[in-house]
Amino acid sequence: MKIYKNKTELYLHDTYIENLFINEYMIPANGDYVKVYLFAKMYLDKDLTIYNETLAKYLNLPINQVLAAWDYWESKKVIRKHYTGSNPDDFDVEFVCLKQLMYKGAEEPARSSVEKTSEKLNSAVFSNDALRLFNEIEKITGRTLNSRELQDIKTWLEDWGLSEKVILKAYDTCIKDRKKKPDHKYISAIVRSWYEKGLFSSEALENYLSEHDKKHSIYKRIFKALGFVGRYPTEEEKRIMDIWIDEYMLDISTILEACKKTSGISNPSINYIHTILKDWKEGSQVSPSGKKKLTAAQIDKLYADIRAENKRISDNRQAEIYGAFPRIKEIDEELRELNPKRLKLVLGGQSKTSLYKSIETEMENLRKEKTGTLKRAGYPEDYLSPVYTCPRCRDTGFLDNGEKCVCLTQKLLNM
Repeated sequence: MKIYKNKTELYLHDTYIENLFINEYMIPANGDYVKVYLFAKMYLDKDLTIYNETLAKYLNLPINQVLAAWDYWESKKVIRKHYTGSNPDDFDVEFVCLKQLMYKGAEEPARSSVEKTSEKLNSAVFSNDALRLFNEIEKITGRTLNSRELQDIKTWLEDWGLSEKVILKAYDTCIKDRKKKPDHKYISAIVRSWYEKGLFSSEALENYLSEHDKKHSIYKRIFKALGFVGRYPTEEEKRIMDIWIDEYMLDISTILEACKKTSGISNPSINYIHTILKDWKEGSQVSPSGKKKLTAAQIDKLYADIRAENKRISDNRQAEIYGAFPRIKEIDEELRELNPKRLKLVLGGQSKTSLYKSIETEMENLRKEKTGTLKRAGYPEDYLSPVYTCPRCRDTGFLDNGEKCVCLTQKLLNM
């Protein structure tokens, strides 16, 4: 004799949900993510199979939202993905026992979704540098990178030779420009532009961006003086204005003086101003005020010599202090190691975390130890800071807004 009960519809059964899920995980989660978890759990409890496409259909959700739900639950360690193919979207889901997770720890060490995905991508073997960068970018974007993004980032890092900081800066730039989560196409355009300009290192990029921001400020002032309100300069207009700044080495006051010549003209143009400034430049090297001007080469050589001498002084000071106080050298090395970690947390939107605060505190304590050692030995606190003859322009002759520094003005007056 067999004892059995009648088969009933799936919807007439009960689904077991741990109270830990309700109390600890459900409340802060996105509602759609909770729907995906509960609906799939209903099938799991009856040993039935359900596919992501079916889940999307039943729940009236885009398939990307279903995949995002599994990424979220994986990040919370309440499920595990088991990949079944080379496509990162091909995986089986294992539900973790939450009691075990809470009180005993998960059996499998937690790994990022990028690490698991990369194991299954047959087309590439990712280095540790690439995996570390993927994880940093996931923190910034707040989502799992897809296979196309992984391959592109790997190319930027390993084939194009861009540094991690340059790639992370592209994501930060996208967020600032668009005021929303990074768009991969937009980021790709930024990265390609920097690559074509040869900006492979963070130092080269920072110098470029600093110069770009300074020039952008000058462009705005020139356009305002010409009455060009509500539009941005074209690439050709930028090219011409760059000639005034880089080749002619003109300060903003001289350029604005040329802009005044357009008063009474119905349609002033950048080309018209260029004609004026070119005449001034190719004349007797005399400015509109009648003062003789140094040539661009002379100005560059003058300030290059000043910077070289000040760097020699800085290098000698550093060698002196490092020889007398080896601990200060150690402190500088520790600060150099901590600063990239701090910057990555900032780029990842984690500037309010306890880890960030801990790094900030550690760096501040190191700086205090360094300055304290210098003061006790009779040195000024800024003895190891960069040496500048003119701190205002940092020995360049021009301020950040493009105006001539008072030190250059004085040199011209003393000619």
